[in-house]
Amino acid sequence: MPLRIVSSRAALTVACLTSAPLLASEDLLALMDMPLESLAETKVISATRTAQSLADTPAAVYIITAKEIERFGARTVADALVLAPGLHVAKYSNYDWEISARDTNEGLNNALLVMVDGRSVVNAMFSGVYWDLLPVSIDNVEQIEVMLGPVGTLWGGNAVNGVINIITKDAENSDEGKVSTTFGNYSYQEHHARAAGQVGENTYASGYIEYVDHKPWTTDPSDPRIEPIQHFNVYTERFGARVDYQNMEHTLNLQAGGIRSREDYLWIRYYPDILFPGRPPAHQFETETTAQEFFIGGSHIYSADNGDSIGTDVWLTYNDNDGTSRNASFIRLDFDSHYNIADFYGTQLLLGGNMRLIDERFHRYNEEEYLSEYYVRVIDDPDFFNQSYGVYANWNIPVSDDVAVILGNRWQYHNLTGDVDAQPQARISYQYSEEHFFWAGWGRAIVTPSRLELDSVFRENAYCEKGSCGTTIDPEIDGDYLYQNYTTFGNKDLDVEEIETFELGYRFWNEKQLQLSVNAFYSRKDNIRSVLELKPLGPSSHFGDTDIWSGIAQYSDLIWSETMGGELSVKWMPADDLQINANYSYKRVVGHCDGDVICEKYPRAKGGVESQPNHFANMQVMWDVSPQLWVSATMQYVGDSELPDEYLENPDPKGNDPRRIWPEVLSFDTTASWQHSPSSPQVTLSVENIGADQSKEFPDIMGFPNGLQYWLTVDWDFAQMNKGY
Repeated sequence: MPLRIVSSRAALTVACLTSAPLLASEDLLALMDMPLESLAETKVISATRTAQSLADTPAAVYIITAKEIERFGARTVADALVLAPGLHVAKYSNYDWEISARDTNEGLNNALLVMVDGRSVVNAMFSGVYWDLLPVSIDNVEQIEVMLGPVGTLWGGNAVNGVINIITKDAENSDEGKVSTTFGNYSYQEHHARAAGQVGENTYASGYIEYVDHKPWTTDPSDPRIEPIQHFNVYTERFGARVDYQNMEHTLNLQAGGIRSREDYLWIRYYPDILFPGRPPAHQFETETTAQEFFIGGSHIYSADNGDSIGTDVWLTYNDNDGTSRNASFIRLDFDSHYNIADFYGTQLLLGGNMRLIDERFHRYNEEEYLSEYYVRVIDDPDFFNQSYGVYANWNIPVSDDVAVILGNRWQYHNLTGDVDAQPQARISYQYSEEHFFWAGWGRAIVTPSRLELDSVFRENAYCEKGSCGTTIDPEIDGDYLYQNYTTFGNKDLDVEEIETFELGYRFWNEKQLQLSVNAFYSRKDNIRSVLELKPLGPSSHFGDTDIWSGIAQYSDLIWSETMGGELSVKWMPADDLQINANYSYKRVVGHCDGDVICEKYPRAKGGVESQPNHFANMQVMWDVSPQLWVSATMQYVGDSELPDEYLENPDPKGNDPRRIWPEVLSFDTTASWQHSPSSPQVTLSVENIGADQSKEFPDIMGFPNGLQYWLTVDWDFAQMNKGY
């Protein structure tokens, strides 16, 4: 039976990295239930139709399968990523996450490239990923590929500490007709409908729609921050459509989809009497913010008889958001084409080029809004045409039957900086035996520059009456009111952020019982963005009965860091109906600062980079009790952090500031599913956050406590019902 290319760009994710990509199973259900022995031989599809097993991939690669996602009971991609080693997944609220790979975990992490079928979902204007706005349904995910380490040679900017590529189900293997509904506590509900079928001799089509409605948090209702707004909700709609065509030497994949998320929001505007005479001092009101993204595009592969191939990807994306800190929109065109020479004097050579064009539009604020909004982001040139062009090469050289070397480089131009940046890599692998595989790698990658830190101005305003401004502030106020503002300016002189990483790895496969992967790494990250105060918040002037306080800060690139650690992952099948997955990761970040005067004045900037958890662990147990019943349990652990003295305003060598320490997290999730027969509905019960009810995954000064959640899902597979099984 001929193999079909399921996703050319997905294939390129690891394929370009190793010049040997993964071949998908003919039947997705067979892949989900595949024993470890077969999974070890799963291939990464390359544009040349050549392949090598996942066991032979010279990189820190981890695959989260559809079965593991389903058994975990994950409702989002961010939830599912806790199953992978090397990632720090922290839940801020019921729809916000911060996720990092081998680095400091911070909002809008810009050192991790996230893609859906090879299309970047990183917001280039704000240099990060909004995890709640991914335009993909978790039920439509075939697998998630997590690659740790720099792969900027192949993927360009943001592929610095890793790449997460979310592979969706191809049209032929999608559900022919399926409806599901879910209800849970905290007013949680979601509804899905999916359909697929053959529409021509060589063509398949599929599509889905999804609606999710839930509370913004799972925090105790008595929490004073949310007690008066318990009626708030988040409403999310997603849709996707796909057409797959393959005939002879041509493989074509076309996709379209999108997401719209609406969030109930409590907002406030301040009107100091000195600026707005006769107005009430504040106007608090409920509103709704909207964020949305829509895309269309696809990929084409032409495969020649001699094994050579040409692959082309084109994606058009529209995104807009009306939140005041990210009130902007863009239209982005991504074009990438590569030529793979299967036999280049006994080696394999990949040559390619890419183009990214972004029409950026920041919202324009008038003077009243700038002075009265709680916070607002503005920019001198709201309309900007962002351009990036690159060429790359990747050369796979078999040295012997057991040893292979990979050399590659990318040269990328950005009109934001006017510079051309190189992103090279080198890897070597040694196949000791069929079961033992060793590899080593080195790479350098850059973070895509963003106008967020180069050009934008972020202003925070506040206004209060004396006696309600806080115990540390009130005694210093002379007047009856306090109007304060804090402004953070961009810095056009920032150098591009870059990371250089050295890696070692070992992989072991023991028939169908055991998979073991061990990786170690050392990274140096230069030109880290930090905010340095040019003027601390404090008194600046006094008018009438109002004190005015102001503060000024600016982005800086004086900080650099060293990160060292490693990952251990195991998949073990002690019996055919039992699988145990476990992983452990260690990460230590050491911050440094260049510039004696500045660094001595602002020591906390360096300390903020270092204050991270070191230990991460996860275990998943999946048990097929009977053909009708399966159960699964998952444990997640994140160690607490220790703050360096430099991070404290008043360093105390005997202790830490508990408000800024990452807390220890230990929680358990469980899922059970029952289906009487293939033609009967499938009923699944999931419980999340057992043992960590109302605990935080962030330092006390950030985030919300996360409560115990449970939900019940019923799936109706009409295609199976119609077959009368």
